[in-house]
Amino acid sequence: MPARTGTAPTRRRRFDHIGRFLKIVGAFDPPVTSVEELTPEAWKSWKARRAAATRDLRVVVRELPSLRADTRAVLDQRRRTIKPKTRTLKTGFTQREMHAVRTAAARTVRAARLRIAENTALMERWRSGQIQAGTMDWRWGELLDQLSRTGDVPRFPSGPTRPASRALTSDGGFMAACARLWPYPWEIGAAAVLLICHESWNLSVVKKLQLPQQWPNADENDPDPAIFRMDTDKKRRPRLRFNSNNLVNAGEGTAGAAMKQIIEMTDQARVTMANMGTPTTALLVTRKLPRGGGYKKGLFRTCEDGQLLGSWIADWSQRTKAEGVDLPHVTARLTRHTAQALYGRARNNTDAVNDADYLMKDTTVREESRTVVETGLTAAMSHAFDQVKMRMVADATGTEPHDAELVAKHTGLPRDTAADVVAGQLQTPVASCTDFDHSPFTPAGPCSVSFLLCLACPNALATGRDLPRIVYLHRALETLRSAVSGSVWQADWAAHHMRVSDFLTTHTSESARPELLAQVAERDRHLIDRMLDRRLDS
Repeated sequence: MPARTGTAPTRRRRFDHIGRFLKIVGAFDPPVTSVEELTPEAWKSWKARRAAATRDLRVVVRELPSLRADTRAVLDQRRRTIKPKTRTLKTGFTQREMHAVRTAAARTVRAARLRIAENTALMERWRSGQIQAGTMDWRWGELLDQLSRTGDVPRFPSGPTRPASRALTSDGGFMAACARLWPYPWEIGAAAVLLICHESWNLSVVKKLQLPQQWPNADENDPDPAIFRMDTDKKRRPRLRFNSNNLVNAGEGTAGAAMKQIIEMTDQARVTMANMGTPTTALLVTRKLPRGGGYKKGLFRTCEDGQLLGSWIADWSQRTKAEGVDLPHVTARLTRHTAQALYGRARNNTDAVNDADYLMKDTTVREESRTVVETGLTAAMSHAFDQVKMRMVADATGTEPHDAELVAKHTGLPRDTAADVVAGQLQTPVASCTDFDHSPFTPAGPCSVSFLLCLACPNALATGRDLPRIVYLHRALETLRSAVSGSVWQADWAAHHMRVSDFLTTHTSESARPELLAQVAERDRHLIDRMLDRRLDS
């Protein structure tokens, strides 16, 4: 089967579909015994019986070179018209529900870790001969040693448990005995939920997690590292598929503390797998339940199958609610969505994806943001009016005879002053100054502050012919922003940039600015550059 037909779990699922397909079409009348005999009618008959498997099998059958042309045409037909993608709103957990989910998952993981640590300590005391022979602890220590080395209790060659072990495990059963050293599958589900709550990882990422291989602040053998560096693999993100996350252990309730408990909870399972000659570095490992398909593929399983891990999460959720804990319906997808929406930053995706697919689609975020957005827009408008005091007469370009009258009418300036503005007699690098000798920034005498403060001055007046130069000033400030440190930018340039941005937002559109920028004369570019170099300051 070609590798491009999917991941290993997908290929295994399709392999199972192929077996059922061959069995069913082989019973047709006439039977289908080769690819050449697969007619459109036979395919449609199969599709009617096994519609759920059709999509998977179509991918495989289309790769067969000897497939009949008419059958291939049927396979290539679209089942339905693909509709344009629409924005579907999602309702995640509330803050209280998310807290309840994380608390319950952490409680489950902690209980499993303590149970396994207690029994591991009992086993080690038995191994070192510290327990009196014949006591109940001694008998359990012996059984736990057997479990740790072989993954199973002592059995007869035919399969039944030996009497001594059966008597010891009669109260809780075989799986309760196994759970003394290894987590239950639903406890692995709780661990997955806890990691998603902290790191907002996809289930496809969680199932492939391996033990940390790098320790940014400690040696590999440090029993209590403060930082766990986890490598992640998100196949749906090809160019940025591989990533790493630092999980900091700053105490109870932090991501690093959760990771430490999960590693300790699953450590004995990895020890047993190593003892059995099948070592693994997988983070989430558990013992198989003794039912279903048996142990053909080993006694232990990792979480390569995301659907399996999803079912363990559902099992944990049901068991926890049955214990009386008030939980919402918990799934990996809903937990991830809520974690990303509530904590408001991109997790294993871009800021654009976070905004479009998580924040903008979350009903709670949208509702709670309404007042914030309205308040922010109102504040921005008020701020612009308060900070940008330079006036603007956009229709006055200096090329029309009536421009002076237009400026005088809109500003209340004397006719002579308005004429000087239009003629360019009062021009500064930014706009025109209508009262150079009475500056609000200079206590007495002529204005001596930077021309950048023209935008904050009520004496400043811009006309339509000043817009190209102001657009160039904005572009130059944007370039400067990338060349200076953040502290320098905030101290020296941020306020000026904000005023220029507010002015252009009020009086121009994004689409018009490239054309305005193209109109800037070389002399004006040089003038703006000198101003930003502070060569024009008084």
